[in-house]
Amino acid sequence: MEYITYREQDNAGELQYYILQREFPHYIGLISTYPKDSIIPSIQITNYYLWVVFSGSLRGSLIPGYKNIEKDIKFVLNDMAIWYYAYRIVPKEKKYKKFKYDSSPNK
Repeated sequence: MEYITYREQDNAGELQYYILQREFPHYIGLISTYPKDSIIPSIQITNYYLWVVFSGSLRGSLIPGYKNIEKDIKFVLNDMAIWYYAYRIVPKEKKYKKFKYDSSPNK
């Protein structure tokens, strides 16, 4: 799938980073430094203290109501996390260094 990223102020006036699914149903994920409690679990970006949190779609914060929707959204959020890592983090690893965790046993 294809995605785009953008920055926008939230309701509290803080600048947030988002990832948008280009294809219908145009789900939006918030890039967060911690997982957020939600009906849809947050997906962690591999080896980073960063999560993709479901933030609705271009139509608003509504979740479509059809069978297996939670699985569909989790699949898209996971794909967003993989895409974000490959296309945003890897090209600018220094920028994301503070969010990386060391998983080696020799700390």
